[in-house]
Amino acid sequence: MSIPGSTSSDPNGGSPARLLFDPNTVTCPDFSSDAFKTIRLQLAGVNSDEATAISNLQTSWKENNDKLKVQWDAQLTADRQAQEAEDTRLQQEADQAAADAARVAEAEKLETEKKKPKLGNFDVNSAPPTFVESPISPFAQRKLDRKEYCPLWPFTPSGLKEAAEARLSSNDDVSSLKLARDEENQLTVQSGPSSSTHKNMVRDEHLSWRQFLLGSNRYIKEIVRARWPEAHVQALTQFFYILDQHDLHSLEDDGENILKIYADRYRADWFRTLGTEQSFNIAIIKEEAVGKIADEYFAKKRKRITDETQAM
Repeated sequence: MSIPGSTSSDPNGGSPARLLFDPNTVTCPDFSSDAFKTIRLQLAGVNSDEATAISNLQTSWKENNDKLKVQWDAQLTADRQAQEAEDTRLQQEADQAAADAARVAEAEKLETEKKKPKLGNFDVNSAPPTFVESPISPFAQRKLDRKEYCPLWPFTPSGLKEAAEARLSSNDDVSSLKLARDEENQLTVQSGPSSSTHKNMVRDEHLSWRQFLLGSNRYIKEIVRARWPEAHVQALTQFFYILDQHDLHSLEDDGENILKIYADRYRADWFRTLGTEQSFNIAIIKEEAVGKIADEYFAKKRKRITDETQAM
């Protein structure tokens, strides 16, 4: 005999329906009352009396109630285990969220620390150098860092002086902000001196020979500092050395001007063709090209003299 209203229905007919209240709190009905008279008479029959029917009803109810108590205890155990599992899951999620938040906070802290200005260390036992070279401009440094062609002007005494004066006037100057493209060709905002640092910059062919030599010497030093490949450094070193020792110096200014024009054209073209089928060894001086440049140079010089004479 079941207790009316003690369970919820299971539409799928599977596991026992969930109990809605504790069967331990239910008392056995009074089967001797008039409410159960009809069922008593049906159960009594010919070979038993009402007292036996009442006893059978009580026994049946108790057996069913005991089963419900077992089910209730199992239901409580299952509920407790389910709640513990849910509590564990929620705690794990909370712990994971806290750990993730801690990692994000630590990453942000490290990033903030990276952006803070820092003073580098120094050797307390090291004396200062005897001679301090004037730093090259940011414009020239970027060219070297990117392994790109750069005119010699920024490496001459005049170019270095320009860079030093520009640093004094542009430090912490918001007006020096400019748009530029990075190595991935993305637009970025950069501060500090740019190519405008060298307002007086000229092509290599328009330098004096002294400027050309001083600029090329400092240029070689800087590409070594910038860790250019040894083969490229050696080729450029030989290139400038051979030009300095060239026979055209016997023509004095004219010879030096011709050599500067050759250096200007062929160093730029060497950079342009690097990594292509048209690349060449810049340390090999093309005397035929030097001769053609000399012919152009003297033709222009004769025309200039003729024009000046006619203008007189």
